[in-house]
Amino acid sequence: MCFQRLPGTCYKSRLAFRPPGKLLFSKYVFLPSPLLIAYHHYLSLDILPGDALDLFLSMGWYRMHQDIFTTTHVPSDNALYRAHWLRYTVPYIRVQASHRRIRNRNKNFRVMVEDCARIRPDHEELFIRYRASIDFDGALSIGHCLFGDEGIDRNVYKTKCISVFDGDRLIAGGYFDLGNESAASILHFFDPLYKSKSLGKYLLLITADFLQEAGYAYYYPGYLVAGLPKMDYKLFIGKEVTQYFDPGTQAWMPFHAGILSREEPGDEDKMELNKVFGVGEGVG
Repeated sequence: MCFQRLPGTCYKSRLAFRPPGKLLFSKYVFLPSPLLIAYHHYLSLDILPGDALDLFLSMGWYRMHQDIFTTTHVPSDNALYRAHWLRYTVPYIRVQASHRRIRNRNKNFRVMVEDCARIRPDHEELFIRYRASIDFDGALSIGHCLFGDEGIDRNVYKTKCISVFDGDRLIAGGYFDLGNESAASILHFFDPLYKSKSLGKYLLLITADFLQEAGYAYYYPGYLVAGLPKMDYKLFIGKEVTQYFDPGTQAWMPFHAGILSREEPGDEDKMELNKVFGVGEGVG
């Protein structure tokens, strides 16, 4: 998943720490309903040591190109939806029957995990075919997702690259960032001809395997969207090891099915949200 910066005016920061960069965009929405929290922050990074990435991820932030951001809502089909940032407690991930089925389905494929020194040409070619096959908004390219308009000479993140091969044919790819104790998946893609292999879920398993072997504490796979089930596949790793970030308490909570329900803000809340996020005429 990759994101575009939302337009707007820079407000006074409400961040409770000194970030290693420049705050370019910050909005905190005061809604008529005290039960609804909404904000969007965007930070331009100068450097990002591993412990700093751990801290950002622990506060519900996520990579955007060479910068980092957090938000409570995401746009889809000209409307806004509540986003719930997720993480898995890596040491407690246990093998499940669904994991075994995916691994058995892909047991003859070769997997390679390496440092991302550059974008592989075969990854670029496969991503073009993948993007043409999807029915939702995706990254413009691997380069734009990871580096934006800055080019590949600068990477403040420690990024790993996953490649899955059927013989010599690349059939899936992925990228994830490493901190000192945590990691975040940034982009997954696969050959449309291999859709039946559930390669998106297989990439989650490959990443989780890597992190378990390396002794990491947390794996951040992105978000779920309340009312839109397309991202619910991320629960495949295990609901019992999944936590979501509660923007009201700024704490991680055990996953429960209630967060999948569509948010129902009142008319005044919708108006305020749309003013800030500048999207559509409704909130999902």
